[in-house]
Amino acid sequence: MTAGRGLYILVNANAKRGGRRIAVQIARALPGATVKLTRSVQEVEGWLRAVLDAGTPIRAILSAGGDGSAVTLLNALDRVVPKGAPFPAVGALPLGTGNAWAHALGARKLDTCIRALAKHDGPLPTRRCALFECDGVLTFFGGCGWDAQVLDDYRQQVQQSPSSRLAKSVWGYLTAMLTRTVPKALLHGRPQVLIENLGDEVYVIDEGRRLKRLDGARRGTILYDGMVSVAGAATCPEFGYGFRAYPFAERLFDLLNVRIYDQTAFRAVYDIPKLWRGQHPLRGMHDWFATEVRLTFSRAVPLQIGGEAVGSRLTVDLKRSERHVETVDWRMLGIA
Repeated sequence: MTAGRGLYILVNANAKRGGRRIAVQIARALPGATVKLTRSVQEVEGWLRAVLDAGTPIRAILSAGGDGSAVTLLNALDRVVPKGAPFPAVGALPLGTGNAWAHALGARKLDTCIRALAKHDGPLPTRRCALFECDGVLTFFGGCGWDAQVLDDYRQQVQQSPSSRLAKSVWGYLTAMLTRTVPKALLHGRPQVLIENLGDEVYVIDEGRRLKRLDGARRGTILYDGMVSVAGAATCPEFGYGFRAYPFAERLFDLLNVRIYDQTAFRAVYDIPKLWRGQHPLRGMHDWFATEVRLTFSRAVPLQIGGEAVGSRLTVDLKRSERHVETVDWRMLGIA
């Protein structure tokens, strides 16, 4: 019996701390595991087909990278695994920048997770997680507006100061927000968004954090029509660095949490501590729980999916996925 038996680990060569050295270290720490260093979506998909076609027992397929790497793995599995068939168990090893999904699943540092896997020879404890489609891409969070803009600004800042540890930290994230994103928001102003329900039932959350069904909501109901700074959805409560951008994302498993923030840039700067810890109620914050909605903006706005900027959109469809995934529960593996 070896610690890595049945573990298949994808290491993103383009991640913050990726590369052959990390892949070798993981392989040494988990003898028996299959570790694959990948640089493209095509490599990931081809490797997954070979793994699944081999028919050998799979304890888990783990993505070692950031949120973008996890999204790549999920979408590759979606293309490889037949519709209606379950995914193998998956897991997220934090090797990226924000690592929102990994942290939401209880992961902490990479070496801590590897040591926990090395001590566990049997079936891994898992928890079921919901997913949704953002602009046709399977993910756990995605959004338009400032969140996408600040991610793009943060990455540009890191590229300009690649050796700066501060630039790659939460303080670098805040600096990018204050010095780059906020001035752009002040210059261009806020767009208007129309949120249309394309599903059936819709729920809202009141000031006491109680869920209530929205009376009269049906397909075609307009949920919101007004100014907006951030608009998106999630099934994962975190947004990287412990930023609880969607604190209620796991309240209703079969519905996605659609959320907008409609305040000005000056108000947002004042609200940063409250936004970070997911305070509720908060002026300008609105939540809905639905199966499918369409966001239509008055002008093209930046879009991010799983923390990766993907350009600008006038219209974005958000739809609950029929795909559910069993994910490695790091807390049950003893990681606090």
